[in-house]
This record gives sequence, structure tokens and C-alpha cells, in this order.
Amino acid sequence: MEIIKKKLLFSKLWLFLSISLLLFSCREEEDPSKNNHIYKPTAVSPSEIFPTEFGMPPLPADNPFTVEGIYLGRMLFYDPILSIDSSISCSSCHIQEFAFADPQKLSTGVFGLKTGRNAPSLFNMAYSRKFFWDARVNTLRDLVFEPIQAHNEMAMTLPLLETRLRRNQKYIDYFNKAFNTEPNLLDMSKAMEQFLLSIVSKDSRFNQFFPGTNSHLLNASELRGAFIFNGLVDFDAQGKTKGADCFHCHGGEMAQQQNPLMGGIASNGLPGAVVDKGVGGITNRSQDLGTFKAPSLLNIALTAPYMHDGRFNTLEEVVEHYSTGVNYDHPNIHPQMSAHGGIQLNLSQEQKDDLLAYLRTMTDFTFISNPAYSNPFK
Repeated sequence: MEIIKKKLLFSKLWLFLSISLLLFSCREEEDPSKNNHIYKPTAVSPSEIFPTEFGMPPLPADNPFTVEGIYLGRMLFYDPILSIDSSISCSSCHIQEFAFADPQKLSTGVFGLKTGRNAPSLFNMAYSRKFFWDARVNTLRDLVFEPIQAHNEMAMTLPLLETRLRRNQKYIDYFNKAFNTEPNLLDMSKAMEQFLLSIVSKDSRFNQFFPGTNSHLLNASELRGAFIFNGLVDFDAQGKTKGADCFHCHGGEMAQQQNPLMGGIASNGLPGAVVDKGVGGITNRSQDLGTFKAPSLLNIALTAPYMHDGRFNTLEEVVEHYSTGVNYDHPNIHPQMSAHGGIQLNLSQEQKDDLLAYLRTMTDFTFISNPAYSNPFK
């Protein structure tokens, strides 16, 4: 009898060990760190994003494009979860139909607070080395944290944002797909960097015309405007000039000077006292006071109001500024403008109309309706 009891006890012990091993094995199979839960993001070649005409920009080596990374960045760009009261997203101030600019003079942040500058357009940023009007940031990865934390924009704290993302199932899923990680701030910034880098405007008539070999694409007025835009200021005996010298700060395929030393950062002689220090407020150098990053003129007809403070409501006002309103006494006016000798261009009405016609050829209608850049939640 004692032997039987021992055998039964041994059998029960063996059964217990077998069941324990089975349960342990099941837990091992369900471990999310195992290969059956590892995603391999779909690589995207930069050549699929950037046109040959623009050339290949320098890209971050540690953040290659993937389908999943770009899409995650797009989700975050359009999601108000990034703001403290979940009321606004990046897209609230950067609207696709306006070339990702804001038609308001100053954008509205949380609690109805106003921003201090006009929201700039967002495209072809992969070719820029400086960001914001005052050029204070060097990478898009760093850029995204500024509006998120600004008190008059999204007013979000980074610990709270990370907590929100970690509790959101769609972000748990997509961070896993894009980076094989739980939601975290570094990969958030890398995903948004991928999306922002991927936003490219390249299909305007201006781009098809540039560098002037396809003149048949422009009508007579637009073509005259091209000569004014790209012509040097050279006053004749009657005090008239055939060129307005726009190209020094807004030249090339992207209508933007990327080199900060060659017009990428400049003062364009706005009238009035310097209220906003611009780049000078960042560097504390007197030679930078009242200077700002020169924007691209692509899609310029869509991005009113104009200048860092949104002071000009129409493109006509902008052209009039360069024709008759330049403050040549500004201490840091761009050398290319001071070379005019302090003489206003005084363009004729026909010249202004032609220049406006040429600027309007820079509108990229494909870009402003491209579904790859649109709200993924609609």
C-alpha cells in the first residue's frame, strides 16, 4: 500500500512538472520580443521622393525612410494628441491647401493664444540647413519639439506626451511597425522628421520652365516677369531698371537661397523700427539684428499673408514694397540690395503685373492636393 501511495505521489509530481513546462513554453511563444513579433519596415529609396532636377539632399544617416516611419510621422502631424488640451495639431497651423502655411497673420495656439510670427510654409525642407524664421534650429528632428512645448502653441510637456502615446493603442501598434519599439519621444521625432523630409513641391509650371529652356510654357507677360525676376538692377538714363534682382535670395529650382551666407538669411529692408530681432535674437550679434531666413517663393500665391510678421496681406503689397518701400537705412540690409545705391526700383505698372504673373507660375496644384501629405484620419 505504501508503494502504491508513493507511485501516485510521483505521478502527481510528474504531471505538475509537465504542466508547468507546457505553460512556460506557451509563455515563451507569446513573448513579444521573439521573431514572430518583429516587424521589418518597408524601405523607401530617397530617389522615389526627391526629383533628379533638385539633386539629392543630405539626409540623416540614422533615420532612413520607411513606409511605416513616414506614415507614423504623418499621423502625428495631424493628431491633436500633441497639444495639452488635444485641441490643435501641427496641421492646424500648416494647412495643405495653403502649401502648409496659415492664412492667418498670426496662428492661434491652445486657449486662443496667438503665436508671435506668421507660420511659414512646409515643403522641400530636406534641402534646408536652418529652420524657423530666426534660423535657430538645424534639424527637423529638433524642430518638432519647439511648437509642441511652446506655451502659446501646443503647451505640451514631454513626459505627459510620452505617457499619452504609450497608452494609445494605435501608436503602440505603429511605433512597433515603424521602429520595433514602444512609443517614445526620440522615435516620435524621427517619424515626424521622415514625414517632413518627404514633403516635396516640384510640379509647378515654374519648375517645368526652369532654368528657362521651356519658354513656350509661359505666356508673354510671365516670360517678361521671368526676365525682371532674374535681371540685375541697372538703372538707365531715365532712372528705369529692366531687372529687379530677386534671384539672389530666391534663385534656383526651389526659388530659395539655401546658403545662409549668400542671402539665405537677410534683411530685406522692411520699414519701421526693428521690433523682432530675428536671427539677432538668437546670436546676440548686432550684424544679425532684424535678419530672417529667406523663404521659398514656390507656392507664394497661396501663402498670404507675407513676411515674418504677416504685415503684407497680398502679393501686390509685397511687390510694391520692393518697388517703392525698401528701407535702405536698415543697418543690416542685404548687400545685394544696398548695392542699388539707396534708389527705389520704381517699377512700372506693367513690370509689376509681369512680375506677379511670373510668381503665380510657381503654384504647384499637384502638391496641395497630394494624398500622400493629407490627413490620414479622414
